Amino acid sequence: MLTTEAHETRGEWLFRQMHALYGARFVAMWRNVDKADLMRGWTHALHGFAPEALHAGINALRTVPHPPTLPEYLELCRQARANAAASSPPKLPPPVRADPETVNAAIARMRDIVAPLSKCEASPKWAFDLLRCGQAKNGQPLTLEAQRVAADAIVSGVGRAWYASLPASEKTRYRPVFDGAVSSRGGTVPSREPGEDDEEAPEACE
Repeated sequence: MLTTEAHETRGEWLFRQMHALYGARFVAMWRNVDKADLMRGWTHALHGFAPEALHAGINALRTVPHPPTLPEYLELCRQARANAAASSPPKLPPPVRADPETVNAAIARMRDIVAPLSKCEASPKWAFDLLRCGQAKNGQPLTLEAQRVAADAIVSGVGRAWYASLPASEKTRYRPVFDGAVSSRGGTVPSREPGEDDEEAPEACE
């Protein structure tokens, strides 16, 4: 708590503390400034600072060899306030144990959400379609990272197996994409199979 003499303003209290610290050097610093204006200015500037911050500012001055200006002292107070806030972070409320009904209801909702996924069959077709289209669903060009991820999926064991299982007509559609992905990884492009030589007209992206 800030302890002051009777009717003593914050500015007056602070100047008394600094006078005790710096003696004649402090008095000489302000000898050409009107004392009343000086006190009013400092008191106004110190408004809003907690007493703890003002005391911390005074304590910090014990290692400062010269009397501070107003901006210098305010910075010491702000730093003290920031340090105090950092050392006393807000605490989370204690956890509340959920009742069994709430837990079971949450588990049931999660099961409903993931249930459709169990019926999905993993397929690298998305990677082939992405590179064949050459753009994202929003019409923007593919980023280099998106191209890299798609190419990795295509040249993976799963991607190669999926491509190998396609009928000749489907291979014709995806052949440029597959060859491009393999070449980008330094691989050898396999020779075409019978039925793949017939070129199809480009299709619109879905």
